Amino acid sequence: MKSICTALFAILLVMSGTATATDYPPTRTYEALVQTVRLPDTATGTITVKECARCDYETFRVTAQTVYALNGANMRLDDFREAVERLRLDGKHSINVRRDLTSGTISKVFIYTQ
Repeated sequence: MKSICTALFAILLVMSGTATATDYPPTRTYEALVQTVRLPDTATGTITVKECARCDYETFRVTAQTVYALNGANMRLDDFREAVERLRLDGKHSINVRRDLTSGTISKVFIYTQ
């Protein structure tokens, strides 16, 4: 009986791991200073990121589904752009740009200032 329960538990564990792995597309998150990121002008434009002083600039497409967030609160692109401009004046803040590796587009752009 004990071996049946162990086998059943192992099967359920593998199945739950498989379901979790397929829920999220593979991503890569770039972290850069706000001064080195060029935000899109429109919801379907491009964003340009430079991760380090020696790194090259990389440009990626954003979509209407791209999420912009400041300290966990989602914002419209225009409001996010204004917030980033204020942060550029304040000093050194990091911005995170998450790219969906399957589609190659940016899924989320976010900043935590705290």
